[in-house]
Amino acid sequence: MENLRLPTSIAWWGIGGLTWSSLRRSIEANVLLPTPPKVLVLHLGGNDLCIDSCTKERNNIKREMKYLRTAFAGTAIIWVDIIDRINWRSSLPRKIITSKRRRVNRFGRVCVQWASRSTSITVDIDANNPGFFLPDRVHLSPVGMEFYLDTLRDAIMHFL
Repeated sequence: MENLRLPTSIAWWGIGGLTWSSLRRSIEANVLLPTPPKVLVLHLGGNDLCIDSCTKERNNIKREMKYLRTAFAGTAIIWVDIIDRINWRSSLPRKIITSKRRRVNRFGRVCVQWASRSTSITVDIDANNPGFFLPDRVHLSPVGMEFYLDTLRDAIMHFL
C-alpha cells in the first residue's frame, strides 16, 4: 500500500536488527530535514529482548522517549507493542521472553503517554498464527504485514 493509502507521504526508515541503543543515531541520520515528521512510529525492541535485561531496555526506552519528546515536540508518537514471534533466536526460554515482552510493552505504553500527542497500538499477531510469519518464523508474511499495516494505518489516521 503506497503511503498506506493516506493523504500524506510516508518515509520508511526500517532498519533490520535496530535496537533502542542505536535508535537515536538512526533518527538523526534521517531527520536532516527542515520540518519534523508529523507522526513517528516506534516499532522496535524485539531484538533487545534477546540480549538485554528488562532494566536496561526500560532505561534505554525512557532515555530515547525523553529525547524524542524534546527533539520532536510537535510530532505525534505511536508506540507499537513488540509483536510475538514463533522463533526468538535466543537461548532464553520462550516463557522468559514472553514475560519480558509483556513488561517492556507495558512500560513503553506508559512512556509514550508522556508525549502530548501519542498513542499505543497492539497488533493482534502472535505465535499461535503461523500464517502471519515467513518461514524464518520471525518476520511477517505478506498476510501478516497487511494486517500490521492496516492496524498502523488506523493509528496514523488519528493524527492526520
